[in-house]
Amino acid sequence: MCEFCFAHGTGKYWFKEARFYAREMYHRVRADREHRRKHGPGLEGQVAGLALQAMETKNLKPEKYPEIVRQINRLTRDIHSGQVITLDDALTMIELASPIAFIACDCRRQRYGYIERDRSRMTCLGLGIGMFRYEQLPARYVAGAEFVSDKEAKKWLQNWNKKGLVHTLMTFGLRNGAPYIGGLCNCSYADCLSISWRLDYGIKQLLKGERVATLEPEKCVGCFSCIVRCQFGALTADVRQEKVHIDMTKCFGCGLCETACKHDAIKLVDRRNFEVLKYDW
Repeated sequence: MCEFCFAHGTGKYWFKEARFYAREMYHRVRADREHRRKHGPGLEGQVAGLALQAMETKNLKPEKYPEIVRQINRLTRDIHSGQVITLDDALTMIELASPIAFIACDCRRQRYGYIERDRSRMTCLGLGIGMFRYEQLPARYVAGAEFVSDKEAKKWLQNWNKKGLVHTLMTFGLRNGAPYIGGLCNCSYADCLSISWRLDYGIKQLLKGERVATLEPEKCVGCFSCIVRCQFGALTADVRQEKVHIDMTKCFGCGLCETACKHDAIKLVDRRNFEVLKYDW
């Protein structure tokens, strides 16, 4: 289990506990935000600034790069981080959170200046009581928020899963003692800052999931349909054996490969079953 499960849960999947979606958690986040307005620059801005420094120094000043990444990783866990989850876990989150709203992707806005303005293009969900205040944050919710039912949200998640997007949860306000879950995103490497920061620069704003993909070789027919679904480079073709190869150290446990396999050759198992992976988040 990741450190969240032990620090904020009961040793089980921490994000399945309803208290992390509760109104009192959101009020603590708001209090923290007001404190930062009065006493100094927002930590979100510090993280973004450090991320830019990391990008600049990785090649230009490599000796400074490791320390900058360490600084970012200390901050991200406290203020705004996420974790990869499976489709089944994402559907469970929909049952726990209320209200639910479609919102525009902040990563695409920051990265490309692109804003989704209709439901068919939106890949992010806002969860919980904070969505009632979206009008007070026009820069973030530039396209507004469209409130939807549990049934609509679940159907929408399943649709993006079929198209190959990774499900990630987003937390806010760990500085107040525990994470508040306020978002559920559907992401790709091309668009998502959290995924690209993690893979390209080692910035751990995004944690690996609780599970990892394993292969049953006798069931794999070598169709390789799973490979194109992996956003993390964990799957490659073993042409010699006509089987897929899974690098479990690169796997984030999203489950996209499992849902692509028509022969039941890929299974997700608990990451803690493997000594070399159980602390690799």
